[in-house]
Amino acid sequence: MASRLREVAWVPYGRAHATSPGPEALVAPGVKLRLSDGPYPFAEPPDLIGFATRAERLDLLRDHLRSLCGPWDRLAHFFLDAYFAYIAASLAGAEVELAALALRAGGLFCPADWSFAALRPLPQAHLPPGDAAPARVDFAFWTGAQFVAIELAGSASPRRQRQDELARLAAAGVALVTVPGAALQQEGAQLLARLLPPPLQRFWDGVSLPSSPFGAEALAEIRGA
Repeated sequence: MASRLREVAWVPYGRAHATSPGPEALVAPGVKLRLSDGPYPFAEPPDLIGFATRAERLDLLRDHLRSLCGPWDRLAHFFLDAYFAYIAASLAGAEVELAALALRAGGLFCPADWSFAALRPLPQAHLPPGDAAPARVDFAFWTGAQFVAIELAGSASPRRQRQDELARLAAAGVALVTVPGAALQQEGAQLLARLLPPPLQRFWDGVSLPSSPFGAEALAEIRGA
């Protein structure tokens, strides 16, 4: 995929079929898609008075992403819970480093403000964009160089059609990460810390000034679902 994506592209997500109505995320070569990057398909701008703290706004994003998963997809919900817990644990583990970075930024931030620098998961994403026959993945991340696809695995082996879809994605340059559902429910963030590839770790690297998807400019881009 890294060799194919030479210009900006729209990735359909939040839907069972790529051709069904739903949101799209804009990705660009060399630019990571982060939680701070919108627009998000809220039906209307969120109530920032009711969700005033950083933790509340992170919960708002998590719950919004949950709404874009399949209605009965419990594993997808577990993944989002684990991923947001992973973000918090990663920042806590780098608190001294981030505190020094915040100090260099004039003391306007605290380490947790880098939460929104984490890469943005796209539920029910269809990859690769622009392909004649895209395949749906449970979650997709864009690292700026390639897509990372999350495959949430149950106890049964994937069907032959699914195996073929995953093989086609791998051949297109998509990095596939299989997350066992049973282990995800038991280990949560600790499992993701072991399985997620390097581009999804140390997500604060290179982000000297953290931003938020809830600024006035970002909210002005919100498009109804």
